[in-house]
Amino acid sequence: MRIGVLGGTFDPIHLGHLHIAYRAERLFGLSQVHFVVAAAPPHKAVQQIIAFNHRYAMVALATAGFPSFVPSVTELEPPASSFSIHTLGKLARPRHGPRPRIYFIAGEDSLQDVANWRASAQLLSAYNFIFVTRPGVRKLPVENLLPKKAVTRLRDLRDVKPRELRRRIEQEQESDGNRVYVVDVGALDISSSHIRERAESRKRISHLVPAPIDEYIQKRHIYG
Repeated sequence: MRIGVLGGTFDPIHLGHLHIAYRAERLFGLSQVHFVVAAAPPHKAVQQIIAFNHRYAMVALATAGFPSFVPSVTELEPPASSFSIHTLGKLARPRHGPRPRIYFIAGEDSLQDVANWRASAQLLSAYNFIFVTRPGVRKLPVENLLPKKAVTRLRDLRDVKPRELRRRIEQEQESDGNRVYVVDVGALDISSSHIRERAESRKRISHLVPAPIDEYIQKRHIYG
């Protein structure tokens, strides 16, 4: 079983998140994609984000129409922790069968800080990683940003044509060991910060978020 893990504050979740999850699911043959809602992200002050219950509710609404998308409160499961090394460890535990293969999904810009993640070398060797390119972000020198031990597992597929991409990934999955993939999934140019700004200014956001999320934000005046 292959499980994708897309973590974030989801403040709010938007169509860009769903697009990345859907494309990763198709490319890597994932059985499920877990949307892990960050409880207390270490890189953000808690007062800068809205309450967890609102963010989780919006993730649950946004993923309701996708049977393989799972809203997750894994970070709150004991022992509660906001570090990826602990979150993935919980998700990797065998529950009803063999131990699942984990694919952590993140934006390519996350690579700029990956060396500073808690136990980054251990993390990158224990699980598969999918770093997706984002519009407007310059092409990063990935080999220079990864811990040295992870470079041998790097598979930079950013320039591989879409028709060839799935075949290349399947070849890698037939081999033993985990990989660090960098791929272009045609990510949408949408950000949560832009949505918050528009919502606070009472501008339309219906083209940026699923309809239930637009309704949730408007009814509860979540942003301003």
